[in-house]
Amino acid sequence: MARDRGGNSNNTKIWFARIILAAALIAALLVSLIWTDTINRKMGLVRTVESEYDGNSPDEALRLGGDLNVHFVDVGQGDACIIELPDDKNMLIDAGDTHSANTNKLLDYIERNINDDDGSDIEYFDYVILTHPDSDHCGGMAKVLEKYPAKVFYRPNVYSRYKDGEVGDDFVDPATEILTETGNNKNNIKTTRAYDNAIKAAYGGRPEGTDTEVVITDPSDSDTGTIAPDMEKDAPDYYTFTFYAPVKASFKDNNDYSPVMILDYHGKRFMLSGDAEKEGEAGFVAEALKGQGKYSVFDENFTVDVFKLGHHGSRTSSSEAFIEVMTTSANRSNVIAVISCGEDNDYGHPHKEVLERLKSMGFDDKNIVRTDVNGTIAMSVRGSDNGDGTYGYQLYMGAETVRRSAATVGNDAVRLTWTEIVILGIVVVIVVLIVSPIVRDMRKSARKAARRSGSGGGGRRG
Repeated sequence: MARDRGGNSNNTKIWFARIILAAALIAALLVSLIWTDTINRKMGLVRTVESEYDGNSPDEALRLGGDLNVHFVDVGQGDACIIELPDDKNMLIDAGDTHSANTNKLLDYIERNINDDDGSDIEYFDYVILTHPDSDHCGGMAKVLEKYPAKVFYRPNVYSRYKDGEVGDDFVDPATEILTETGNNKNNIKTTRAYDNAIKAAYGGRPEGTDTEVVITDPSDSDTGTIAPDMEKDAPDYYTFTFYAPVKASFKDNNDYSPVMILDYHGKRFMLSGDAEKEGEAGFVAEALKGQGKYSVFDENFTVDVFKLGHHGSRTSSSEAFIEVMTTSANRSNVIAVISCGEDNDYGHPHKEVLERLKSMGFDDKNIVRTDVNGTIAMSVRGSDNGDGTYGYQLYMGAETVRRSAATVGNDAVRLTWTEIVILGIVVVIVVLIVSPIVRDMRKSARKAARRSGSGGGGRRG
């Protein structure tokens, strides 16, 4: 009996240890769910994003015939946006960073997906917009312009000045005379080598038979502040591309020279931006709230359908006031928020507080898309006859297959997320540490009972 009591005591201790170990492992797995998104991306476990294109990649999807196509190209930690306009013109906004791999990715994307109306490869861009001098926006511009020069090149109101006041390679910014006096900042602001190269390439472009027209981005300019085709406003191919910021000629921070732009195609609106921060956004918001002149469009019913976050989702941009001007609370759940940033970038973009701001203001999780997670994001606006004498326009979105590691996932049929792995892990812990020992003990007890029954019977027969 003493041995039995000792055995029971040991058995209790073993079970107590199992329960503690199981609880600790389950708690650790549950806590890890806090970092689900990061773990998914690190391990290549993110699912393919479903879309209106039934999973097609953007190049396949948009060849189905969008009237207006907008491509937010994945160029790592940088920005590059290509727009195929309804009048068969093409626009490029920024060109990513200086890394050759990202520049080649952009060039390859253009070659594969951007065509003239006859299906042939394009030879130039009708419009190129360089938002500001930072290298993650203009780093690839020189190489892109070398292959695809611009007919019209929009540049920021910033004098190209590199290396302690001297520009390299004997280059002198040709726009010195047209940069506004308060905006050229020749004596107090330095720019990057990438900006220097981009400006040189812009002036050296010149598509065959044309001269590159270089324009200083200025929303107040009645001639260049809005891009629109020369046709009736109710024509199927009519659109407007309007600059609303910067509202000042000079800023302390290069980021704030970034324009705020709205592409409007029959009521489907895209808000596009560079890296405008608090000062740049606040200036625009003040003008929008005044509601005078071209800013009168920003009334209480104004909303965009696509909102590209400024500065890669940084906490210094996309303020609540800015979002309120661009969207209505009633429609925010339908607005697509686009974030262009690099996978596992050193800046932590997009910042957590910005994502929380979007969600608290009513954006739907499924409509927050990111190039670091989704790859290149492509959208299309298509017009169709409603059958009742009216013509309607719809916005569609597609995305390239998100990154998955074949080595980690195993094969295309297995696409587990970290959440599913955690659930599976909890089941395994419970089975191994709790259920399996219970079953094993029950079997032992059954065998002991069988032996006792057998030995008892043998005694009676003797």
